[in-house]
Amino acid sequence: MARLSIVGYVNINDLSSSSVMHVGDNISTVLQTRVFALQREVPFYYGNEGSFAAHPLFQRPFPIPQPPEPFTMCVDNFGSFIRVKGIRILGISSSSVLQIGSNRITSAETRIKNIRQFVTDKPGPKEKTTFVKLGKADGSGNIQNFFESPHVPLAPTRHDETQNDPPLV
Repeated sequence: MARLSIVGYVNINDLSSSSVMHVGDNISTVLQTRVFALQREVPFYYGNEGSFAAHPLFQRPFPIPQPPEPFTMCVDNFGSFIRVKGIRILGISSSSVLQIGSNRITSAETRIKNIRQFVTDKPGPKEKTTFVKLGKADGSGNIQNFFESPHVPLAPTRHDETQNDPPLV
């Protein structure tokens, strides 16, 4: 028996990165996102970075779940349609799918590798290197907390001074 999907409205704020919003029936949906991000404190790149083959994360086979044992399933679909008042979504990203309708096979894969490299000694002449240090060191390497510093009392405002206000009636 065919079933109808009835949706009053769909509101999606963002749809990105190998994602799909599909209305209607479908046989197969295959989604894939592979990201290799390299960020360095000093933006110097050799040009040969970014090979998926160099990282085993991207070489592993895609795991396909298998049912642990054979099973039987009995489904009673009451009525010939599914009705939804509305769908509100902030974002669909990284190999995700929103489908209104039927689908047989869905395959989605996202593999993300982020590398951030920081250095202590920056290249270049030492006399031209600028370091910014905020706060005052307390001798142990920690920066003195702003809230531990003595507070300077504020000058009294006119309302803070003693006044002979008339009584409120």
